Amino acid sequence: MGGLRGPQIVMEDLSAVREKHKRQTIVFCSGAFDLIHVGHVLFFEDCKKCGDILVVEVAHDALIIKNKGPERPVMNESMRMKHVSALKPVDYCFLDRPYDGYPLQFLGDVFRLLHPDVYVINTDTFDIPFRQRLAEEHGVSLIMLDRRCPPEFDNVSTSSIIGKIAKM
Repeated sequence: MGGLRGPQIVMEDLSAVREKHKRQTIVFCSGAFDLIHVGHVLFFEDCKKCGDILVVEVAHDALIIKNKGPERPVMNESMRMKHVSALKPVDYCFLDRPYDGYPLQFLGDVFRLLHPDVYVINTDTFDIPFRQRLAEEHGVSLIMLDRRCPPEFDNVSTSSIIGKIAKM
């Protein structure tokens, strides 16, 4: 297939991903994915179990600053894209576009371009009703996963890692 060169793509490539994998189940998920850690890996592994091809949206820096404050993200969007694209379960990743207004506005574009079969979110994410409504409008199955972390991983999160480092 023409322009698809590796796992890092741009939003405009989503239609080409669907065309290339038209007979496969495409799974889509999104997030900040700052300071990649084992919790992210577990999430991607669980997402990948829901289909054949995993496409991940990585939030742009301005959105993370808006949602989490001026000290975040720790890793800029280019570094986060590189980390996510290097993980085994991830087939494609792309950076969302900055939008004025509602932070989940990009989802409509993704659903129109990619036509994913499955959209995976965590049960503790924000505005689940909006996500449910949008997935239903586009004929996308929504799967909600509980965050899981085996005890030997110390209930890891980006915030807990930042907290540990700050105490050093």
